[in-house]
Amino acid sequence: MKRPTRNYLRFVNELINIQSPFDTEILGIINYDKFYPFLSLHTHSKLAKWNVVINAGAHGEEIVGVRVLLRFLQEFNKEYLGYYNFILFPVVNPFGYTYNRRKNGKNQYGNTGFNQKEELLSEEAKLIKEALPHRIDLFLDIHTDMGKNGFYVYERKRPNKESIADISLEELRKNKLSIIETGTIYREKCIRGVVVQPIKDNTMDDSMFQRGALYSLCIEIPGKIPEDQQIIGGLLLINSILRNFKEVK
Repeated sequence: MKRPTRNYLRFVNELINIQSPFDTEILGIINYDKFYPFLSLHTHSKLAKWNVVINAGAHGEEIVGVRVLLRFLQEFNKEYLGYYNFILFPVVNPFGYTYNRRKNGKNQYGNTGFNQKEELLSEEAKLIKEALPHRIDLFLDIHTDMGKNGFYVYERKRPNKESIADISLEELRKNKLSIIETGTIYREKCIRGVVVQPIKDNTMDDSMFQRGALYSLCIEIPGKIPEDQQIIGGLLLINSILRNFKEVK
């Protein structure tokens, strides 16, 4: 077994000690080479109209998304509680996070959703599925594309809904952060940094959309730009999406 590259329990402790309106819950203990507590963080605002679910760390080598979500919690804008209740899964793949691997301890992809037979689901996907609210309005999944030098977003949305990915990416353009402007991303149509009709591929964002999310977005942070720009851009994009969702819904 490869020597661990990251201390997952240290990260868990850091999450627990953040001063924020989020409650931390251990949804279960996953047993691979050792025991991994699987966490969710959630709010309970009586003022909230919509439910927001955010994932990070599905692929263990894509560490920036986890750091972006940590900054989101540290700098959390409490005004959001007037609109949203949140449930966050800060590290979807604790084994992959620990060993810098794309797959989990059973060699399953961390970004696999739950639209398949129960016996085929990963332990992580089962825990996420059981913890979800009955209604999801907005889902965000934070990833890193190691081979790209610009941000882009896979967007699944209901018919006749305005693109919140497109208007939210403008925040990055204003801050001189690069956006992918090519006509395709991995053979899928891309307009101004938005993959507009993602294929049905049983990824987590596909599963959330099939479950009923009004918008389901997979944010791809470019791995070929400096890390500080990755984190700043990821945080700007999340906050822009949250501001815009309540306006365009």
